[in-house]
Amino acid sequence: MKTTHKQYIISSEHVPSHIENGIKKLGVLIEETYGPFGKNLLLDSKKSNNLELLKSGSRIIRNLQTSDPVQNLILLLIEDSFQKINTTSGDGTKTFFLITSYLILKGFKYIIQNSDASETKMGITKTITYALNILQDKSISITNRELWNKIIDRYIPSDDNLRNIFKEAFEKIGKSGDLKIYTESGKSTNLRIERGMQFNAGFFSPYFVTNTEKMEVNFENPYILVTLQSISLEDGVLLKILEPIIYEKRSLLIVSPDIDEQALSTLILNKVNGILDVAFIKVPQIFNSDKTIFEDLSLYTKAKCIKTFRDWKGVTRSDLGQAEKILITKTKTICWSKFISQELIIQKKCQELKQQILISDSDYENEKRENRRKNLSGATAIINVGGVTDFETIDRRARAEIGLTGARACLYEGVLPGGGYSFVHLSEEVENWSRSNFYNDSLTGSHLVIKSLIRPIQVLLTQETDKTNIISKYLTSIDQIKKINDIYMSYDIKNHKIVNIFESGIMDSFKTVRLSFQTALSLTYSILSIATMIV
Repeated sequence: MKTTHKQYIISSEHVPSHIENGIKKLGVLIEETYGPFGKNLLLDSKKSNNLELLKSGSRIIRNLQTSDPVQNLILLLIEDSFQKINTTSGDGTKTFFLITSYLILKGFKYIIQNSDASETKMGITKTITYALNILQDKSISITNRELWNKIIDRYIPSDDNLRNIFKEAFEKIGKSGDLKIYTESGKSTNLRIERGMQFNAGFFSPYFVTNTEKMEVNFENPYILVTLQSISLEDGVLLKILEPIIYEKRSLLIVSPDIDEQALSTLILNKVNGILDVAFIKVPQIFNSDKTIFEDLSLYTKAKCIKTFRDWKGVTRSDLGQAEKILITKTKTICWSKFISQELIIQKKCQELKQQILISDSDYENEKRENRRKNLSGATAIINVGGVTDFETIDRRARAEIGLTGARACLYEGVLPGGGYSFVHLSEEVENWSRSNFYNDSLTGSHLVIKSLIRPIQVLLTQETDKTNIISKYLTSIDQIKKINDIYMSYDIKNHKIVNIFESGIMDSFKTVRLSFQTALSLTYSILSIATMIV
């Protein structure tokens, strides 16, 4: 018998109360875990039958469900925003929520009181845009190792010597290098460095392997032929390339979109008969998406990328690239460069890709560019996180991954003084601008943003063990911050004093703040526009 689920319509007069209750429930958990005084939450996960310690905002909301289906709808809407911020910057979800929840709860109140909603929203939009422009001008670029190490201290968990391991890793691969985190069976956490340009394509045939135990191709000092032309024997070019290499007794790697059966057989026969160590890697061009592999490999090995048939007909040994060594598996290739002179060219290309990421709005394209940049940088750090129990290991790895994403976010767009310092100065500057540019309901919207900026520091102060004289402490803290306007200073909420950003490491990623503001604006608009709900 088919069962039907009854759906209910929540009318406009009841929507605000449901939204308010859902946001307040989440707000209690966010405030308890926020900042340096924040505590962990213990979750009994019914999905995985595991216990979890939670402090990350995105993990909290992912596991939160109430008995009210209407509230759960709102939480799902908020969760989507949390995940966007967390994936991109690894941090800032709680600050985002504190600002957004204030805008939503107070915004509903003003709209219910018959304010002009469009004017209120315009005030919110223009104020957030203006605030971001101010913060962007004040962001500090990461130009020295001292500041980068402070960022690692700020974001990476302190347990099991993780911070020192991360610092050692970045010392070896550079702060823009590729770093991956895995779990390790056993108590200790360790670091391994893999050097060389990597791309995800392996040998075309197992006949090419030189190590049958590991099923790997290992070449020392090989030549590399990089071409966009399909490899064939018909034009005689391949044999012309092979002959001098056989005479020189050097190995050869060929990278091409395709190879015909006759040419493949020739390469395999040369390999199995011990005439030439050769390997072929097929990199098909699907809508030109893999063309960058050819370009990057050419750059890395000083090979000429043979693009046209005319170039192919005229190819000589001088067009071939070279490498110190190459390792090829069934799915992956690592190439170690032998040309020190190429380092500056590679660095220039990496910087070019970094600039393209900064000006592009496409997450998909930026992800591909970031992978290219990491591959070209030529070194990968592998951190294997250990722990006494699986529970400890999983928790430690999760916090390390979140911390790494947060630290990475600082690289591209710089950092701002933390501890509420930037927001307090920002609120004062924006308020002066607001009075000159808005009136009536648009001014109301602008004031909502200004007051929401102070919300994070209010929550931090209410978390202290000694909760006496909170109002007095708040006013004193704000007064302290307002007196000093120095981009290299932050506010130490624990000791209630102004400190140097380089000494304290109290800072926020501008990228995280920007995403938080932009997502707060989007989510506020979405929720304030809800008139009726069907559950």
